[in-house]
Amino acid sequence: MKHFKHTLIAFLLTTILATAAYTQQASIAGRVLDEKNAPLDLATVNLLAARDSSVVKTAFPDETGNFMFTGVQQGTYLVRAVLVGYEDALSEVVEIASATAAKNLAPLVLKNTNTVLDEVAVTAPQRPLVERKPDMMVVNVENSTLAAGNTAMDILERSPGVTVDKDDNISLMGKQGVIIMIDGKQTYLSAEQLANFLRNTDGNTIKSIELITNPSSKYDASGTAGMINIVLKKNRMAGTNGTFTAGTGYGFGHKANTSLNLNHKVNRLNVFGTYSYMDNEGGNEIGIFRSIVQQDVNTDFQQYTEFNRRNRNHSYRAGVDYNTSDRNVVGVLLSGYASGNDNNNSSNTLIGRTILSPDSTLFTSSLFDGSYRSFAINANNQFTIDSNGRKLVADVDVSRFSNRNDADYNNTFYLPSGDIKGQPLLSRSNMPTIINIRVAKVDYTHPFGKGNKNKIETGMKYSNVSSDNDMRFENQVGGVWQNDVGRTNHFLYEEQVAAAYLNYSTTLGKLGIQAGLRSEYTVSDGNSITMANRIKRDYLDFFPSVFLNYNISDNHQTGLSYSKRINRPNYGNLNPFEYFLDQYTSEQGNPYLRPEYTHAFDFSYTLMQKYHLSAGYNRTNDVIAESMGQDDVTKRTWVTRDNLAKQEIWYGNLNVPVKVTKFWNTNTNLNAFYMGFDGPLGGEYLSQGQFAWQLRSNHTFTILPTFTAETSVNYQSSLVYSIYRIGSQWSIDAGLNKSFYNKKANLKFSVSDIFDTRVQDVRTQYANLNTVINQKNETRVARLTFTYSFGNMKNGARRNDGQSEEKSRINMP
Repeated sequence: MKHFKHTLIAFLLTTILATAAYTQQASIAGRVLDEKNAPLDLATVNLLAARDSSVVKTAFPDETGNFMFTGVQQGTYLVRAVLVGYEDALSEVVEIASATAAKNLAPLVLKNTNTVLDEVAVTAPQRPLVERKPDMMVVNVENSTLAAGNTAMDILERSPGVTVDKDDNISLMGKQGVIIMIDGKQTYLSAEQLANFLRNTDGNTIKSIELITNPSSKYDASGTAGMINIVLKKNRMAGTNGTFTAGTGYGFGHKANTSLNLNHKVNRLNVFGTYSYMDNEGGNEIGIFRSIVQQDVNTDFQQYTEFNRRNRNHSYRAGVDYNTSDRNVVGVLLSGYASGNDNNNSSNTLIGRTILSPDSTLFTSSLFDGSYRSFAINANNQFTIDSNGRKLVADVDVSRFSNRNDADYNNTFYLPSGDIKGQPLLSRSNMPTIINIRVAKVDYTHPFGKGNKNKIETGMKYSNVSSDNDMRFENQVGGVWQNDVGRTNHFLYEEQVAAAYLNYSTTLGKLGIQAGLRSEYTVSDGNSITMANRIKRDYLDFFPSVFLNYNISDNHQTGLSYSKRINRPNYGNLNPFEYFLDQYTSEQGNPYLRPEYTHAFDFSYTLMQKYHLSAGYNRTNDVIAESMGQDDVTKRTWVTRDNLAKQEIWYGNLNVPVKVTKFWNTNTNLNAFYMGFDGPLGGEYLSQGQFAWQLRSNHTFTILPTFTAETSVNYQSSLVYSIYRIGSQWSIDAGLNKSFYNKKANLKFSVSDIFDTRVQDVRTQYANLNTVINQKNETRVARLTFTYSFGNMKNGARRNDGQSEEKSRINMP
């Protein structure tokens, strides 16, 4: 790791020196003004070859009207400035005689024509809810009625090809092992931490969801199923403006949310911030049936648990971007949240040779008091070396997650008569967790060749993630609290990953080619202090990727890609400690889990630039699969994870947008796949698979120019995952949206899962296991959301619109 740090320093010095060298290239600078000497930052400035007036380069002035062309070759040029409503301005002939010449032009003054244009408000075109792009599928939730008032997790669950199981594990196109990113930055959280983070992220702050099934070598190799990037809203309008949102809802309980987004942009400075608050009451129900056979004698367990929770969350984001020059932007972003969760859970378990006449009943009540806090800071710098697209981007991220869970348990056995059997078992636990994440990376882009048809991308990255989980468990004995050694555990985990990548892309006629190679060196250290179990690992991997795109015609495009990816074991799953839910059920980690590796092949076809078909094959070796174990003597059952030899997935995805009538637009996404598992697991040999499919059909109705309606039909067939068979489920969502005050205000009403049909049915009959799980989450929720945009909404932004600037700020790993 020390060698890597030295290499990173050397690389940074090299890029700085290279940057300095580029700045010595020939340049032409000037300024665009109107007749009153006011800067015209909306003008377009073209560098023309004097011999034939052909356009060589294009530039856009900054807020002060200044512009610059760099990397200008020796020759004779003209500079022309144009802007609608003004007469063109043309410079005198400019002679560039050397590679280091620097020319400063007299101001280009544009005269107003007789045509006077009224100030026009910037109104972005309405994007479809689902867009299919060559390398990703984009769900545009910013203006969706169905997304209003929901959390990030709610929106993910409603995205095409995305499923969330009973344990909050996220799958993409039927595959687990998804990496979740926020604005292009990986979260590095455990499954539990990630679920909590997403449930505490206000959906009103989300612009879009990007589903990337086969990322290139520029991205982290983590995530065998691909990546999901959550793009948050940003505003680049000039002046001061913002958006206020307030909402209420009801499902299992009352819900309320509010948020305020502010943006101030003047000259080179842009300041932005968002604050949101949520107060949600909710819950879910789960039923578990287990049948254990020992020497031909059955013991059945029928457990019913009701979860009631209340979550109060404050979250914030604030940042500053400053253009230190017309080619360099430096930024700082602060973000975080503070959340308090109160859970009141109760469980009844019938125990006996048959649940119709139980021998006893176990009643368990648990009270949870949790607090979750996070703070993150990002410093970034983007230097545009020249107008050809050469660019250097550097990011440093530091974040800290601090969680605490206090719980009180009461386990009481009752006889069929209703009398208490023995003494109640009173327990309590305290589980503080601290996660520290440190990431530094640098990326360089270098287009070259005629028309910049060739491009090299390279970069390096270092990440360090450390987790400290200190579980304390006590039982009350004789009125005195005593430490339970078997349930107390202190686990430390640290993981370091050093990565470097190189991508090359080119265009040969109608054929586009991109090839890349990424290397990642991983060092991990898992230390269970309580159990004196420490496992260290280090390994070096290489991840190639190849993408071919062929443009048959304007109406027909095809693509073929391959990539290799890795999914490292979650550090929570590496913790060997056994976490007891009650005295008969528990969950335990596996410190010997190995990384899983996936080879992914994907074919895509686009018809008329709107209909998209993709198909592919994934093979994962050493797949990390959830399994269950059971002790027939003690009647205990536990959940753990093991490496299975292989998993194979064949899939096809079809996305069809249709304009049925002038007022009715639809978008239907169909995902079909076969998923199979093969290999020894839990002492037996598992070999099973099943064909499955998922359907999501969205419909938008424009009833009036200011009144729209949306509905969504969702279906998922039954499927097989590891040792489990998961039943089918379906739902229908609907919503209405009314705009007023010149579309500055919106009132949205929506109901998710109108008929309350989404029920998770999970079964397993494997080895000595016979288990049925039925879970009903809070899926039917009615929401009313009001949104109001205020401040300067007129066209005062630079030529680079908000969307293009936002994309340039998404610095992918």
